Amino acid sequence: MKNIYRWDNLTRPELEQLAREDAIVIIHVGAIEQHGPHLPVGTDAILGRDTAEAVAERLSTQYGKRAIVTPTMAVANSTHHMSFAGSMTLSPITFLTVLTEICECVAAHGFRKLYILNTHGGNRHPIQVALIMINEKLGFHVYTSQHVSGSEQEVYDILETQNGMAHGGEMETALMLYLHPELVDPMYTHIKGGNLEKTVPGGIENSHASTFERMEELTENGSIGNA
Repeated sequence: MKNIYRWDNLTRPELEQLAREDAIVIIHVGAIEQHGPHLPVGTDAILGRDTAEAVAERLSTQYGKRAIVTPTMAVANSTHHMSFAGSMTLSPITFLTVLTEICECVAAHGFRKLYILNTHGGNRHPIQVALIMINEKLGFHVYTSQHVSGSEQEVYDILETQNGMAHGGEMETALMLYLHPELVDPMYTHIKGGNLEKTVPGGIENSHASTFERMEELTENGSIGNA
């Protein structure tokens, strides 16, 4: 069935008309990386695509703002997961270049309302750097945000064992069980991942200091929190 909210399902005349209507273009950036032993490596790309399409549909039907979603940029910045099988990554420089050129392609067809929906934590800082290049090249503002899963309080009220998003933990496992249960290994009921309380290497707890860390420094099985 044709999905009218997906860029790759539409014809050239349809996209030309959407540009004339000043439609919003959601550029989804996900990841291909391990999510513990129980979730598929495409979790961020799969959940993010579903989210992006739901947002586009709601913007169009409830708010009268026509919106469409570009093909997912699935392989992104996952260097920190590469010690775990199945993970794929672009170098930070390649990531910046690819995302910038995707935005340039969209803008070249007349679209001026671009929104980058990021559904992988490791992409957050590279996207912020890329926006410097993107906004300067395009001459207008392109916006981004991390996920669109409601307010923090709404998330806290739903989760039972965690107080927010964690890699391969309660929230991601629950979302996959709801949307794509066939992709979740039943072993999820026995998965206990790394501690949610992050410790900075060197023993500095609850510090404002930050660094680049690989996932094997935080968890043995690739997940964090209680699946």
